[in-house]
Amino acid sequence: MNPGGLSLLLLRLSLSYVWLSAGISKLFNSQFINTFSETLHNFAKNTHYSFYSEFLNTYIIPNFQIFAQLTIWGEILTGIAFLLGFPLFLAASIGIFMNVNYYFVATTTPSQFLNIIMVFSQLAAYANNAGGFWGLSASLKK
Repeated sequence: MNPGGLSLLLLRLSLSYVWLSAGISKLFNSQFINTFSETLHNFAKNTHYSFYSEFLNTYIIPNFQIFAQLTIWGEILTGIAFLLGFPLFLAASIGIFMNVNYYFVATTTPSQFLNIIMVFSQLAAYANNAGGFWGLSASLKK
């Protein structure tokens, strides 16, 4: 067994778990969509980045129901893509995009640090073709 491949598989499965658990918990939370506007208002008020506060107030909050659905399904589909190991480029791109946005609304250093770790983990998974070891992309190459 290839230890490098095994570590990439574990990285990919860990990323899948993080995204799936976050998305599924939102999907089955009956109040998530209803409270998303309030959450976004708090993010806009407390973020350390004024440009992001303006972005939230101008574009996201007025369309909070659409963005709540995009958040839920973006997390779930990213988790599924990491689980399957295909399409890894899309999974990593969407995951990084979401983590960068979460970074801008994080108000504590540990939360910001977690988002940075997620960004680099997803970059590592994609750059090292983590789907190539026990993943759908490996099966499709054959």
